[in-house]
Amino acid sequence: MDSNKKVSALARLKKTSISVKDIASQLWCEKQMELFITTGGYNTVAMNKGAATHALIQAPVLRALPIEPITYADRLYKWAYETYMGISNIFKDGYCRELKIYGSINGFRISGQIDELRLANGKVTIAEDKTINGKNNNVVGLRLESDKLQLSIYQLLLSDIKNNNYTYENFSNVYSLEKMNLSDNFVKGLDSIGIKKENQSLTSIHKLMFNSYKLLPQLNDTIQLRYIDRTNRKLISELSINYSKEELLKNLIDIMAYWSGDREARPVLEENSWRCKMCNFFGKQCTTWWKEPANS
Repeated sequence: MDSNKKVSALARLKKTSISVKDIASQLWCEKQMELFITTGGYNTVAMNKGAATHALIQAPVLRALPIEPITYADRLYKWAYETYMGISNIFKDGYCRELKIYGSINGFRISGQIDELRLANGKVTIAEDKTINGKNNNVVGLRLESDKLQLSIYQLLLSDIKNNNYTYENFSNVYSLEKMNLSDNFVKGLDSIGIKKENQSLTSIHKLMFNSYKLLPQLNDTIQLRYIDRTNRKLISELSINYSKEELLKNLIDIMAYWSGDREARPVLEENSWRCKMCNFFGKQCTTWWKEPANS
């Protein structure tokens, strides 16, 4: 075996797809993002509060499938069903939340979850709620670059589906849908809530999901970011940002070089080493900016 042969980050990390959130996290600290994957990550009080806030926001409108998935195939079905149902109701509710999205960048599988789609004046806008520490006035500016990247990728993926650059057939071939079967108990659950037999397969539900995305009205040229205090759930800031495909593709050149194996994960720049003190890997799995105490 050639020891100099390039190995993609996906192969090295034993992953089959890249999440949009992982790509966005690279702009904060690429090394932290990689350690989250290799160690299984960690939870903090702030992260748990943020998750609880998101759950409260989505609860009134999420068309949840009330069946517990058992296998990976079951989970794929559940995500597709909930996405299809959400999009199907956008014309009645004016918005929908928690939508799975798939695509391809530089030949890599990409997956993500759009926080919200809003329908107004005949156009659809991609929106995201971010929970933050409302006591830190600078946190919006610190996070804006990575949050903007995340929503811009969602816009790119959704545009690719609507423009037939990424189709159901692309998705089905890559994920081998026809080779997967739902578990017996999951199918019984679908029967029990009246899901039609013709819609009880991965192929049928994903065709419905992709078709519903394609039938959405024109996408807005702006994306929306809302920053919410994770403690009291009050709105701190709402930003409308112009989407630029050219800018996004330019930024993705260096970002995707990590995933293709052209370079290693980079830690933060030294001038941003203050971020290390906000990271649970600091001084443990990662010692990039760890300052050893002076000898006494």
